[in-house]
Amino acid sequence: MLSLIRTRRRRAEVESAARYLGPIRRQIRTTPLTAAPSPWRVSGVFSVPRLDAVGFDRDSELLLVVSHDGLGVIDAGTGEKIARKSGTRMDAKPSHLLRARGIGPLEQVDVAIAGRKGGGLPRATDDGWQLELVTLEWPTQEVLLVPPGSALFVCHEDEEASFARIESHPEIHACGFSYSGKSLVIAAGDDLTVYHRT
Repeated sequence: MLSLIRTRRRRAEVESAARYLGPIRRQIRTTPLTAAPSPWRVSGVFSVPRLDAVGFDRDSELLLVVSHDGLGVIDAGTGEKIARKSGTRMDAKPSHLLRARGIGPLEQVDVAIAGRKGGGLPRATDDGWQLELVTLEWPTQEVLLVPPGSALFVCHEDEEASFARIESHPEIHACGFSYSGKSLVIAAGDDLTVYHRT
């Protein structure tokens, strides 16, 4: 008897969740893939074979890129490649620590990284922009950029959520904002997309 009650309760919970999440799932599926809206602009799109991880410097818009073959530094504001060093991964730091010693202008900086082995980048800015990572059909993940004053999960039958669907990929290694909130990066497969705003 107890098992039957639990089964019915679980079924009711699933049906309730489906009714609640159905509208937002439909909206995400039907929203076209676009670049991030204004004031964001693409500052660079890069192909990085065997991309492992990325991390922002805390005091600038410099992005450290870690691949199986080496390290690189990109200015997220301009998209300019600042430094590159082949043949060195993490400078002997164990990768599970999710930190990497920088190169070039970040040579003396220990950068927190996010990528294939975990880690995380800020998913919200001080002025209200948010990044949401949603899986509708595994393994593909959708990266949604939610503007200030909006919330993704307020979608109902008569009201739509406000967001831009800026990436859809089965291998999202990392996505997030710089510490200033002026740049954002998406590492997907062997591709890196960097956005910036003034």
